[in-house]
Amino acid sequence: MDGQDKDMPVAEVVVVVGDCSAQDARAVLDLLERSFPAEPAVGGGAEGGSAATVWSATFDAAKPAAPAEGRAAPVRLDDAVSVTLQGGPRAVERVQAALVGNFKVEGMGSVSGDQEREIGLRVRS
Repeated sequence: MDGQDKDMPVAEVVVVVGDCSAQDARAVLDLLERSFPAEPAVGGGAEGGSAATVWSATFDAAKPAAPAEGRAAPVRLDDAVSVTLQGGPRAVERVQAALVGNFKVEGMGSVSGDQEREIGLRVRS
């Protein structure tokens, strides 16, 4: 059990975006992809097609991008976006901080477990 605990991906955060247009979902996920760039061959990427109502991606929040890398032009959303973050407490805090640094963020509730945290957010430009 000791070796397994160390190898668990505690920095992974599942991000689910919904209640918005595909364009707004892509804007939020693109920002997070720049903030937490995936290492080659690790994957990540958003899931959801043209008819999707929910988009999701998994980010490794262990190594946030350097401030200059994660920040580009301000991201504009047409409307408010619902975002759910789920993962290890510190990793969730890092992803939430990236959103707070780029959007107006309102907390919509949270659930905490032993090793995992889930929070609901409402994000606006």
